[in-house]
Amino acid sequence: MKRFVLLVAMGVGMLALAQGLPWPPGERLTYHLTWQGIGVGRLYLSADPVEGGWRFRLKLEPTGLAKAAGYGLESESQVGLDFFTDRFWQNLTEPLKGTTRLVYERQENSGSWAKVMHPDGRQTGWNSPSDQILDQLALIYYLRLRPETRQIYAVDYPKPVQGRLEVLPPNNGLVGYRFAREDVLIEVWYRQDARRTPVRFVFGRDFGRLEASLVENSNGR
Repeated sequence: MKRFVLLVAMGVGMLALAQGLPWPPGERLTYHLTWQGIGVGRLYLSADPVEGGWRFRLKLEPTGLAKAAGYGLESESQVGLDFFTDRFWQNLTEPLKGTTRLVYERQENSGSWAKVMHPDGRQTGWNSPSDQILDQLALIYYLRLRPETRQIYAVDYPKPVQGRLEVLPPNNGLVGYRFAREDVLIEVWYRQDARRTPVRFVFGRDFGRLEASLVENSNGR
């Protein structure tokens, strides 16, 4: 009976959240992606409600030389009702290098951990006492919901990184945020309206600079 009551309460909470969020359930966004200034294909970003939170997905559909070279990028994030990351994985495939896989998980009341599987078979990882960490996908949506956020703690490969977000000067009606620490760069630009759609975002680190520009907005049913 207690479990039933809990599930009902979670369902009501999800409905309330969905009604008050700037993005609709089932939102689908399509971007043109470049790597080091070279077009590599279309990038698809989606948001779907799941039990106890939301699931965000990102997937690259490579084209041209990027497809021939085997370039690939895919990730999935699941967040709780607090919108911090519960689970996250990302596969990045680079030409002449192979696939690097990052897996992150939040542990209930006991911090979080991440594991990195490198193309050469090595495995590295880290543990953190914090359970309020954001991955790259979760950060994009977190800032849509809470644009006043300035301090973040983010999932990364060698170790988690933390610091202050820089608010960028408005540009063509867009407002931007930048997080730059060590070899990590995350930059996101939003429309200044009720939906706060992410129009452009940039990820940068040792694999180069990935830049995505919105080309299509297809909201779910």
